[in-house]
Amino acid sequence: MKATAARRPRLTSLRARLLISTAVVLLAFVGLGGLALEKAFERSLLQAQQDKLEGLIYALLGAASTTPDGDLTIALDAIPDRRLREPMSGLQAALFNELGIMVWSSSQSLDMPPPPSINVGQWSFQRLASPNAFRLSFGLRWIDSERNQPRLYTVSVIDDTRSFDRQLVIFRRTLWIWLGGTVIALVAILLLILRWSLAPLKRLGRELHRVESGLQLEIEGSYPDELKPLTRDLNAMIVSEHSHQTRYRNALGDLAHSLKTPLAVLRGISSEPQIPAAQQSQLDEQVSRMQHIVDHQLRRAAAAGSRTLTEPILLKPLIDKLTSALTKVYASRGVGFYNRLDPELRLRADQGDLYELFGNLLDNAAKYGDEHIRISAHTEKNLLHIDVDDDGPGFPDEPEKLLERGARADTRKPGQGIGLAAVNEIVQAYGGRLELARSPLGGARVGVIMPTR
Repeated sequence: MKATAARRPRLTSLRARLLISTAVVLLAFVGLGGLALEKAFERSLLQAQQDKLEGLIYALLGAASTTPDGDLTIALDAIPDRRLREPMSGLQAALFNELGIMVWSSSQSLDMPPPPSINVGQWSFQRLASPNAFRLSFGLRWIDSERNQPRLYTVSVIDDTRSFDRQLVIFRRTLWIWLGGTVIALVAILLLILRWSLAPLKRLGRELHRVESGLQLEIEGSYPDELKPLTRDLNAMIVSEHSHQTRYRNALGDLAHSLKTPLAVLRGISSEPQIPAAQQSQLDEQVSRMQHIVDHQLRRAAAAGSRTLTEPILLKPLIDKLTSALTKVYASRGVGFYNRLDPELRLRADQGDLYELFGNLLDNAAKYGDEHIRISAHTEKNLLHIDVDDDGPGFPDEPEKLLERGARADTRKPGQGIGLAAVNEIVQAYGGRLELARSPLGGARVGVIMPTR
């Protein structure tokens, strides 16, 4: 169930959500309203049909008389509706006695089923399937004044449904055409309203993109009251971030300047002739190590870290610059770098952080690999996977220990053992992680997994 829910597509557009939800409600309302109108019109047509047939039955009873045998008969010439006198008109009448036997009909060829048993003074209105017609029946008691013998009769009138069905079809077609046109007009109006209502959000998005691209320093537009707290807080965050970074970098610059003189003094002392050569070598080595660590810590502390309002950096040109420089450094070994990154691949991060991150990884790969270094990437579930592969001896057992500061895979190579640890810190600052594994080239693979945001 969780996997199914995870694969379910989600609507990420606010406009699409509003439009779809409103359209569903509108269609449901119009559909239910149309059905209600259709049913109401159908009931009114049925009532009109029943009223028409009732009037005809009253007219038939007004034209009724008694035969010499005492049976009831009806004079058609006295009926005002001439359709009863036309065989193919679809309107016919019949008279049934209490035994259900037809004793009179308006047409000699009339084949009408006997009506249901009803009491005197009651009405029965029904729609017949065969023939396709409406039938109205009325129960009555007829008293012959000469014989004084009451007799029970049922008078029935049938009328075909052609006129009824035709009116219903015309009404339905007209109703749904007008309702469909109304829905289309309302959806068009809704689109215009949504476009007008969401225009400030779209304009705010464009301004944020300009801030990310460095084209403007803050959000400058005028927005509705509901968005003013958001724009105010965004501007405050932008100003705070910029001022914080400026103060941080200035403080680090002062620190670097203050450490420069003591280190220069120590390096000068190490070259004094009265100091033995062995101690000079140790002192010079330690001063160089201190200088390297200080330089690294200053660069690491000045790293921007994860910042939302920064322009995404193209990775392929950045990697190309690094590999071009490293190819010259390791020219004697003939190390080849193969950049397989998509030219359009971007990552939202500080450019200095990316130079240090991939500079360390590529330098380690060239230092510990043999001839082939490959850089590739793919995206999976909002995560960017960047793999740096080499064809060297690979990582030792428990490679995770190499992420600890000072740990080194090969002590024969020069270095301070802080390269992978520094890379891990940079990646973690952006909410990512490092994975150390065996490379398909036979050596080591360092996988950088970063959120694409």
